[in-house]
Amino acid sequence: MQNAQSLVSASTPEPAFVAPGPKFDPSKARGKTVYAIPVSASVPFNVYVGKYLTEALSKFDIKTVYYSTTGQSSQWVAGMNTAISQHAAAIDLIGLDPAALQPQIAAAKAAGIPVIVDHFLDTSHTDYAGYKDVAGIVGAPYNLAGQLEAAYAINDTKGSGTFLLVESPDLLSSTDVAVGIEAEFAKDCPSCHVVKVDVPFNDWSTRMQTAVSSALTRYPDTTYVLPVFDGMVQYVIPAITAAGKTDTVKLASYNATPFALDFLAKGNVVTMNLGESFSWLGYALADQTLRLMVGQPALSDEKVPVRVFTSANVSQTGNPPAINTGYGNAYLAGYQALWGLSG
Repeated sequence: MQNAQSLVSASTPEPAFVAPGPKFDPSKARGKTVYAIPVSASVPFNVYVGKYLTEALSKFDIKTVYYSTTGQSSQWVAGMNTAISQHAAAIDLIGLDPAALQPQIAAAKAAGIPVIVDHFLDTSHTDYAGYKDVAGIVGAPYNLAGQLEAAYAINDTKGSGTFLLVESPDLLSSTDVAVGIEAEFAKDCPSCHVVKVDVPFNDWSTRMQTAVSSALTRYPDTTYVLPVFDGMVQYVIPAITAAGKTDTVKLASYNATPFALDFLAKGNVVTMNLGESFSWLGYALADQTLRLMVGQPALSDEKVPVRVFTSANVSQTGNPPAINTGYGNAYLAGYQALWGLSG
């Protein structure tokens, strides 16, 4: 159990900035145009990352074209084709599986346009087949997020009861978080009873509450529900409430979205939530993009940290909780220095 506590403690303080790579001069990219194509503009994460990517690139008078989509592959293809035809200096794919766009990515590469994939798979993946012809990757800390969810639950319960892991096997990102959860249980609580609740992504609104309710009935000794993402929380909490288990079943999740943090602040089932600063993520994507635009080598890890929030520090996220609050501003000065804008 001590290892689990140490893992959580290491990610609880306000994060410090760690330079992901050497200082460089992005000024040669000044005045160019970058296209950002999200998997779906209906997902707030994608919108916020695009917003702060735009803010960061504007420091070099770079125009960012946010090519809005609703999650349709035809729109992704159209966005890529438009970016190539408009001679974009770089293309950023936000949360989008590059395997769905391999011909277009190959065409961009042939045209000398670097394509960067952001927040699709865990930072540990570098040999994913879909990354063929991709110039740079800004990975996500999915495995670590899963480890932290599990570690907190293990420590909080001393390993007692059943733990429900709620995942969507059809999402590669979900699988990466689930791998982290299972790895942590295997390491620090191999005798813990972990049960998977699988709900496909497109069925969250119609099946998730029922699936969790059924699992709570089947495993009445459940002490924790561990959804891989905050987007699941809105369906999981009603299931726990309907089962009359809000006093005995707790929840830890990943993304640190305001609504989930609000549940935590109010002591409503959620006991731990963790996430990354959307602004920090946007600046990290800008850093990788700028490096490639001026001929620098891509970095293997942009080192965007996660932070754990509990009842002890959730007040630092605001009242009510807000995005980007609780992470500090060390990254702003950090990237400014890396880009030769200060220091």
